[in-house]
Amino acid sequence: MKRKAGIWLIGWLLLTCAALGLVAVKTVQVDPFFHFHKPNTAGYYYPLDNERSQNDGIVKHFDYTGLITGTSMTENFKTSEAEELWGGVFVKVPFSGGTFREINDNIDMALRYNPELKVVVRGLDMMKLTDDKDEIRLDLGEYPTYLYDDNAFNDVRYIFNRDVVFSRVYPMTKENGEPGFAPGITSFDRYANWMGRYTFGKDTLFPDGVKAVSPGEPVHLTEAQAEQTRENILQNVVATAREHPDVTFYYFIPPYSAQWWMEQLKAGTIYKWVEAERIAIEQILPCENIRLYSFNCLYELTTDLNHYKDHLHYGDWVNSMMLRWMHEDLYRLTTDNFEDYLEEELRFYTTYDYMQLNEQPDYEDDSRAAMLLDLPQPSGK
Repeated sequence: MKRKAGIWLIGWLLLTCAALGLVAVKTVQVDPFFHFHKPNTAGYYYPLDNERSQNDGIVKHFDYTGLITGTSMTENFKTSEAEELWGGVFVKVPFSGGTFREINDNIDMALRYNPELKVVVRGLDMMKLTDDKDEIRLDLGEYPTYLYDDNAFNDVRYIFNRDVVFSRVYPMTKENGEPGFAPGITSFDRYANWMGRYTFGKDTLFPDGVKAVSPGEPVHLTEAQAEQTRENILQNVVATAREHPDVTFYYFIPPYSAQWWMEQLKAGTIYKWVEAERIAIEQILPCENIRLYSFNCLYELTTDLNHYKDHLHYGDWVNSMMLRWMHEDLYRLTTDNFEDYLEEELRFYTTYDYMQLNEQPDYEDDSRAAMLLDLPQPSGK
């Protein structure tokens, strides 16, 4: 009896080990998060839909010469348009809601693994300038550090991950045997692009109309916030560029809508954000391989709410224009013009008559805003 029980136990252990081994082999083979290798796009279809889990594998194992990254303000960029402008092959690795630290760690990883990387396009959100230099968003779910480090032992958290196995590996394996199956991968034009889910315009941002604006008591940057901003920019923007002088970094300040500026004026914090912006600009400009751009003074853009789905986020046609402007070196901040830029920016948004936003038409077809985005170009570069 004992012998039969022992044989049964050994058999059960062997079957369990065989099953676990099969799961491990299949997960590594399919590798939906590209942790071990680049995707096998001849055998499987890879949906790109998990930024925190897939971006690390993308920068480690894909072939590319250009990279686009940032928060949700960069999710609507199209790599195909960047490739037309700069040439080469681009990937897009946005982190919705990500901090400067999170985004820069991914850039560092890309530069570490890919010596062919020559162009980085990145948004520098004003609202994150004052963050602590090491801040990481822990409120967006578990941070998959086991995918980022070099510890092979904690890879079991990926290989035997229930969601990875049953929501990724199994359906990806199953579908490649179905009639009409076409292997491949989500295009980087479509990856993280949220355009199809929203409407734009005044009626979306101000459904009850714009009310009279009363400026709040001015709120200025504290010394502690100023120092935190310097540390954030130095560690997560400037240091990486200085370590890679052969790479050109096209960095831009995303153009928030007039609604955001109105909110800051009412709260009095408009002064704080412009002061933080000044510190960031002063830290960045001495770095010769960073080209810094801002579109905040393109008022035909920021005050036309047809370009926005909320107080921050613009339509993909704005992303397309920003790529073109940066490639043509337009609206670049320099040591010669940034003082005038900051003065003009603060003057405009503290004196603008926000009530006139009520008179704007709200286009039934949001694509009309894209056709009308014909902003005046500055003379020269």
